[in-house]
Amino acid sequence: MNRSVLLAALFVSLIVNVFVAGAFVGSRSKPERSDRPSTVQDPERRDRNPVTAAIRTLSPEAQTAWRAQTPAFLEANGPAMRETRRVSQAAIQGLSADPFDAAIAAADLERARNLEHKNRLAMDRRLVAFAATLSAEDRASLARALARPRNVRAPPQAAAPAMD
Repeated sequence: MNRSVLLAALFVSLIVNVFVAGAFVGSRSKPERSDRPSTVQDPERRDRNPVTAAIRTLSPEAQTAWRAQTPAFLEANGPAMRETRRVSQAAIQGLSADPFDAAIAAADLERARNLEHKNRLAMDRRLVAFAATLSAEDRASLARALARPRNVRAPPQAAAPAMD
């Protein structure tokens, strides 16, 4: 066989192998599709957030005003919110560290909660400023919706007595 034909065949074989390996890796690394509808399609999931559920009780004009303020709020507070999520996840993951240092774990969790508190204060301030722009009727509706308990679960059923 001619040397150039052999090199061409080797090159083609290499390309096919890389393509097949890439397809295999790509199919294995693709996230699993959930059968659950997206948050947009499932109002029950969307309304798990008490603020979102409360805003949905307002007049259409008030809802539009809230949504109009959202990009500016996220621009100002989004990085802190992402940092809070990152620190919280790292703190929780730190619980599995070996060797485990309880003082470090407690400090990490405290830092995560402090960041979470700052983010909640920012949202509270946003809600108060927004409520100041609402009619008395919308303000009352917002207050009722925010006061409503969320994700209330049924109490666990008592275990059946053991049969000896």
